[in-house]
Amino acid sequence: MVDLSEAQLAALAVHRVGNKLRDGGMHMSDELFHLNDEIRPILEDYFFKPFRKGEFFWQFAHETDLSLNEIFTYTTAIFDTKRAGLLTHSISIAKHLYAQSTHPNIKPGELYVAWITGCQVQGVMMDAVGIFKSENKDTFLHIAEAGDGESVGVKAEQGINIKRLDKGALIFNTFAEDGYSLLMVDKAQEEGQYWKDDFLHIRRIQDDSFYTEAYLDMCGDFVEEVYSQTESKKDQVVFLNDTINFFASSKEFDADAFENNVALNHPEVAQAFTMYKQKFEEEREITGEEGFAVSKQAIREAKRRFKSLIKLDTGVEIKIDPKKGQTEYVERGFDTQLQMGYYKIYFNQEE
Repeated sequence: MVDLSEAQLAALAVHRVGNKLRDGGMHMSDELFHLNDEIRPILEDYFFKPFRKGEFFWQFAHETDLSLNEIFTYTTAIFDTKRAGLLTHSISIAKHLYAQSTHPNIKPGELYVAWITGCQVQGVMMDAVGIFKSENKDTFLHIAEAGDGESVGVKAEQGINIKRLDKGALIFNTFAEDGYSLLMVDKAQEEGQYWKDDFLHIRRIQDDSFYTEAYLDMCGDFVEEVYSQTESKKDQVVFLNDTINFFASSKEFDADAFENNVALNHPEVAQAFTMYKQKFEEEREITGEEGFAVSKQAIREAKRRFKSLIKLDTGVEIKIDPKKGQTEYVERGFDTQLQMGYYKIYFNQEE
């Protein structure tokens, strides 16, 4: 969906922003950063790499009027003025970031605002505005030969690890009237998601990946909140595995096919699932999309969240492979003599 192979940093402003709660202050550059042939490809790899597999799109939002979203307004101004207005509007962005940096755990760092050309989104070439922040510093060893050429010196230095971008947003110049289309990175969310909610103030675009993720989230929440109240751990794992397998084998999602092939295979909760789905869509303000292209990235994320492990209080764990697990060979029962539950597992041979 996003191709950054031809993307280039056309202009860059760099500022330093501290924590307002700790009176960290700001340091604003009075000119654009000079990009040369040595540093440009290094920064392009640092800034662009986290977004190359981006599939979850966001858009700027506001409760009453989109023009009151500060970053949306400054981004629009940069798109209008390009390089000529980048420094001025980047300073406004830095001031807004500082105003939102009021959580005690927010780290000071360098803020980069970039004018980027050559981005391809859905096959269309367009410009973008990049907003990036580096917060964490690593220790590096600097090796240097002494002047006599006979000895080697080693000293520790603090610097930025260019393999890991802490925070970023790549805003594409498309769908401006809806709040643009953007990708977001936030490696450390312990500060209360201030980057996403307070600084950028964005929400997910309701596209195919959004609907895939939302439907999978709904199934996971249903198992946790409803199914788990009456059914065994094995049945919960089976339901989640059936859900993952259905999505993984489908290019297009069909709600009726899902209910027939998954929900109705668990008749004990079929009616409860339908009611839960309606409530979920209302609470999340999902517009009832019944058919959409399945997002493989959303499936991968769900596999990490869904539990396929049955943990027992005796210290034994049973893991059921979502792809190969033959759950009909796993039986659950209750031993009246021991007054304990048990699992009986059939197999051909140990591996």
